[in-house]
Amino acid sequence: MITFRIRDIFTLAAGICGVLMGTTASGSEAFTLDSARAAAVQGDPKAEYYLARYYLNGDEFSRDETTGAKYMLQAANQGYAPAEAGLGSLYARGLGVGQDFGEAMRWYHKAAAQGDSLAEYCLGYAYSQGQGVPKDLQQAITWWQQSAAQGQVYAESALGQFYFHGEGYNDTNINYPLAAKWLREAAEQDYVPSMNNLGYLYQMGLGVKRDWPEAIKWYRRAAEHGDAMAQANLGMMYESGDGVAIDKVEAYKWYSLSAEQGNVEGKHSFQEYNMYHYLSPEQFADAKERVAQFHEWESTNQLAIVQTGSHTK
Repeated sequence: MITFRIRDIFTLAAGICGVLMGTTASGSEAFTLDSARAAAVQGDPKAEYYLARYYLNGDEFSRDETTGAKYMLQAANQGYAPAEAGLGSLYARGLGVGQDFGEAMRWYHKAAAQGDSLAEYCLGYAYSQGQGVPKDLQQAITWWQQSAAQGQVYAESALGQFYFHGEGYNDTNINYPLAAKWLREAAEQDYVPSMNNLGYLYQMGLGVKRDWPEAIKWYRRAAEHGDAMAQANLGMMYESGDGVAIDKVEAYKWYSLSAEQGNVEGKHSFQEYNMYHYLSPEQFADAKERVAQFHEWESTNQLAIVQTGSHTK
C-alpha cells in the first residue's frame, strides 16, 4: 500500500491562459459570432473580448492566436478588465504575442486595479514563480487572499495547498486548519482537485477531525468527475475498509479507472492489487462490469469539471 499525496500547488496553477481564456465575462456570453463581429466594428470591448476568446479557444479550423490577441488588445486598450487580464496571460504564455513577463504583469496590475479576481490570482502565481518580478511568496499570498475574498476558486485552491505544504522554504507556513478552510471553499464550488485534497485532509485528520465517511464523500465526488488521483484514493479506502466495508471488487474498479488515465498511484495500486489480492473469476467479471457501467454512466451524465472561476461568488 502506498500513501497518496495531496496535489501540488504549482501543478494546479499551471495553464493560466487556459483559465482566463475559458472564462466568460458578464455580458460577453450574449453575443453570437455574427453579432460580435458587427459590434466589434463599432468598438464594443465586450464583443472584442468575445472574438478574442473565440479565436483563442477555436478548433483546428477557427483557432487563430494572432487574431485573438489582436482583439484582446483592442478590448484591453479600452480598459475592459477581463481583456486586460486576458492580455496579461497571453504575454505570460507567448500566445499571439511575444512572451514578455513584464508586459504580463503590467496588464495584470491594470485589471487587478479594477478588482478583477482572475488577474489577482495570476499576480499571485507570477510572484510565486518569479515571473516578471522577483519571487516573493508573501506577495503571492496577499494577491491570492484578495482574489479568494471574491470567491475565485483557483485562488482558494492555491491558498489551501500553500497552507498544506508550507510552500516556499520551510514548515513555518503550514497551517492545516487554514488549508481545510480554503480547500473546502474551492471544493464547494465544484473545483475537482480541491475535492480530492479535502478528502485527504479528512482521511488523515489534518486540520479537521479525522472523518473517513467525509473523506470518502469528497473522494467520490472527485472520482465521479473523472479525477484519477481521487479514484486511486477511493480505491484505497475500499481496499483497507476505512469508513466503508472492505470491498475488493469496488477497490479494483477504482484502481482500474485511475490506471486507465495513466495515474502513477492508480497504476501502482492496480498492479499491486493484481499481484496480492486475487479476485475470483466471478469477482473479476463483476469488477470489469462495474468499470463498464461507470463509463456508460459518465458518458450520459456529462458531469462538469470546473475549468473556469467566477469573478465573484
